[in-house]
Amino acid sequence: MLENAGAKILKSEIAGKLKLAYNIKGNQHGTYILAYIEVDGAKLAKIDQDMRLSDNVVRHVIVKREKGIPSAPFRLTSYQAPLTPEGKRAVTEERAPRRQTETPAEVQTKLTVEELDKKLDEILDNDLGNV
Repeated sequence: MLENAGAKILKSEIAGKLKLAYNIKGNQHGTYILAYIEVDGAKLAKIDQDMRLSDNVVRHVIVKREKGIPSAPFRLTSYQAPLTPEGKRAVTEERAPRRQTETPAEVQTKLTVEELDKKLDEILDNDLGNV
């Protein structure tokens, strides 16, 4: 989409897949992509419009960056509540610590990251098929 609009992609990273804070267009999970592009200002409005109209892009943000591309990899973390004026994390509800429950030995099989990602994709595909 970016190259078709005349942008030159300088660097692109798939930052990861996270559960969204709330459902967006029926999606519970999102894959975050960080792309550094070079494009004329006149073509930027077309890129923004194409992304807004695309069914594959749920949300996007375009930010002008003055100082090149950082060399460190982008790390995606889950949401953290903002700091209060007192310097503490804002907490909306108290949660009791989770107890670990014992499970049968056959359920405690260890999975590789690839196997886990494949199973999650299968679950998400099945969930989306029921919508």
